[in-house]
Amino acid sequence: MRRNKMADHPTLQKEMIAEEFAQKVVRQNRRDKITKLSPAIVLLGLTAAFSVAAPGFFSVANAMTILGQIATPLVLALGLTFVVLTGSIDLSIDGTMGLTGTVVGFLVMNNQNSMDLGLFGILIAVSIGGLMGLLIGTVYVKARIPSFMVSYGVSSIASGIAQSINGSLPATIVDEGFRSLALSSFLGLPYITWISIAVFGVAYIIQEKTAFGRYLFAVGSDERIPKMSGVNVSRVKILAFVWAGLCTGLAGVIGAARLGQGTILIGRNNLFPTMTAVVVGGTLFSGGKGGVVNTLFGVLIITVLNDGLVLLGVQAELQKGIQGVIIVIAVAASIVRSRRLISK
Repeated sequence: MRRNKMADHPTLQKEMIAEEFAQKVVRQNRRDKITKLSPAIVLLGLTAAFSVAAPGFFSVANAMTILGQIATPLVLALGLTFVVLTGSIDLSIDGTMGLTGTVVGFLVMNNQNSMDLGLFGILIAVSIGGLMGLLIGTVYVKARIPSFMVSYGVSSIASGIAQSINGSLPATIVDEGFRSLALSSFLGLPYITWISIAVFGVAYIIQEKTAFGRYLFAVGSDERIPKMSGVNVSRVKILAFVWAGLCTGLAGVIGAARLGQGTILIGRNNLFPTMTAVVVGGTLFSGGKGGVVNTLFGVLIITVLNDGLVLLGVQAELQKGIQGVIIVIAVAASIVRSRRLISK
């Protein structure tokens, strides 16, 4: 009697079970019409409303303006998306972005020192963001401390380091090549927008074409199943935070290029809009649902909303209030949908 080959290879059997579960979760996510269509419908509704109500909104010039504004929020939100897909959260965005923006300002040609590392300085700054993510992920999974507590603490640490580097005066960047990332354009869009589009492409490929991408959904849906099947869940979570850190580091570089200074101020008030974009796009805080396409729509929704409110002359304080209402509604809807999924 022939023995089942799968029985001779329990490790292979576990791997196949994990892969089947991950693919099942991904297929379910793709079939979730609410997750896929809602952000697009909201975006179209906002566009139609502002086209009628806001003078100058429906124009090529304003469309290019909107696309020129998505670089930083898109890169940040793409990083946070991977973390949220696993059911975790990263509150280190402001601190890490401020640190990497400060560091790159002192590593490229500036008025505070003789540094002129150019591209290498950019790579160092982005790598520091990745190291912050590695620190958060490692402490989170090894010490079993909630991710929001670890990431918030690391944000404070990063802010303190950035403040120490800054001293009394931030570095003014005089590297023309570095500044051209924000000031120069290609086909009407700033280079930094093209960079953010490239990051989206990389994130999409990772999410859709790699085992790691599939495991993000599996871990967020029910981490017990991939864990029992032999998947290194801790590694998946840590890598998600490393990705988020790299994206935040790149956002810090983009912020420095736009502002022309290496300062901790680059990182301020970015966490809340980033979380808003992710959740409005349809990625559930409970994990396992959503993805980078949803996040792209979420960023566009928030950017279009802010642009339309500005054209309507709405005050900045009221804009923040409206954004707050939106995230409360989106989170509430996320919780309701999570309960429905769990009840299945």
